[in-house]
Amino acid sequence: MLTWKQAISGEIWRIKWQLYGYCRLSRDEDKENYASIEEQKRIIQDYAISRNWTISDFYIDDNVSGYTFNRPAFSKMIEKVKGGKIDVVIAKDLSRIGRHNGRVLVLIDEFKNIQKNLILVSEMGGTYDVLNDRDDTIGITTWFNERYVKDCSRKTRDHMYSKQKTGRLIMGNYYGYIKDPEDITKLYVDEELRPVIELIYKLYTEEGIGRKKICDILNSKYNYPTPSVYYQMKHLERGRIYKHPVQKLWSTYMVRNILENDVYCGTLRTHKKKTVSIRGKAIKLPEEEHFVFENHHEAIISKEIFNLAQEIRKRKLNTKSTSSTRKRNYYFSGLCRCGDCGFGVSGITITRKQSQKGYECSQYRTYGKARCKCHEIKESDIIIHFKEFLKFTKNKYIDEINKIQLQTKTNAKTNNKEKIKFEIENLNAEYKVLISQKIKDLTNTTNEYQREMIENTYKELAKDKTNRIEQLQKLLEQQQEDSHTEEIKKLKTAIEYFDDILKSNEPNRYILECLIDKIWIYHDKSVKFELKPEISRLI
Repeated sequence: MLTWKQAISGEIWRIKWQLYGYCRLSRDEDKENYASIEEQKRIIQDYAISRNWTISDFYIDDNVSGYTFNRPAFSKMIEKVKGGKIDVVIAKDLSRIGRHNGRVLVLIDEFKNIQKNLILVSEMGGTYDVLNDRDDTIGITTWFNERYVKDCSRKTRDHMYSKQKTGRLIMGNYYGYIKDPEDITKLYVDEELRPVIELIYKLYTEEGIGRKKICDILNSKYNYPTPSVYYQMKHLERGRIYKHPVQKLWSTYMVRNILENDVYCGTLRTHKKKTVSIRGKAIKLPEEEHFVFENHHEAIISKEIFNLAQEIRKRKLNTKSTSSTRKRNYYFSGLCRCGDCGFGVSGITITRKQSQKGYECSQYRTYGKARCKCHEIKESDIIIHFKEFLKFTKNKYIDEINKIQLQTKTNAKTNNKEKIKFEIENLNAEYKVLISQKIKDLTNTTNEYQREMIENTYKELAKDKTNRIEQLQKLLEQQQEDSHTEEIKKLKTAIEYFDDILKSNEPNRYILECLIDKIWIYHDKSVKFELKPEISRLI
């Protein structure tokens, strides 16, 4: 096989070797100090032309952070490198390849192992050729590159925090309001949407209509766009793609979000979420940590109306929470359905020999045989059916617990565990490369100051890696011990509920509502029970 040194010395390499350029720019970088995509392409092309090389094509990631290696163009390029379809990658500098020091060093090692070349060029002078040049202090370079992106991330978070604290940053969009294009700290009422906000609050506070009914009114009588439809329209107007799902019909959560958001009474609320790490997931913050600015913008509804809406909402929540504790005349009321016509089942009094509580299809009770068949059944009979169903289900749950416990002993693997193991493997690989690079850097440096800087730098890098590995190892051990603990706990809780009902003469209504979704009653007096989805999916 033709080696890189043999190829570079003659004309034959231009036929045998495939060269590609790679360019990347992140939105968090200072555009004045970093070359644009076009500028990077020019630098790479000039370098290739000066050596009579031909660049086959470019892989480009625009507005993508270098800290992540899950970049669309970069991932495709590396896949082709490993597949033998690309022999040489040329980039402007190492920071374009990535800003995660460990992964960059591992990547360089992989290029060497498979004899593929990575060339870094710079107009300021100097190049780096992975296969032919000594990698003196390259570990230091990757460390500074990573520190740069972390510093940028911290500065960005600090800047955003400062602007949020002073009310100079409005995060996200608010249905019913428009941001001033010349001053993003200002909100103006969208007059097209003002009526729908006012209507929702009027229906809820003045007419006592619930969220579901409000949705029905909005969907049938009015043509107001839903929030997602509205945001999609605005994105299209700006020539952008709206990536979120679009719901054309109003739903209860849309109405709820409007009723609970104090932005509509002129209040700006910021610092509701916080991102704790680079590309980390934002976490919700408690209300006491929010930054609240009263009378920040024009209100669509008054504070009195908004406060009234919150009182109504709390009252309804309290009513719902106590509804299950009220004494009921019929144990299974609200849970039973006709198995033949699908309609509800009414509680009745059966007067044969002695009065007993029972149930009957509401369609049959109202319209007779024209609509359905007789479904008269005693409540005591349903209780018998119910207890037999619970005994059968309890045995299934016990079998499931035994199955899980056996599985845990023989195979403790889960998707999450595999992810943790994969990350540990990557970190160990990065750690080994760091140690190897440290030795190289120290060997090639005689200056005492530089040696001290190298020692301190690698000490910090090694500490970061080992601490993270230890954390993941503990997490893995914990998951191996408790992999199915939560699942077993839920199953045992369900079994405890079953036992409570099986031991009692009268079913506990609260437990019934926790367990049962629907009870289907058929004209032949057979009964079918449907567990709550969260209960049934346990097995």
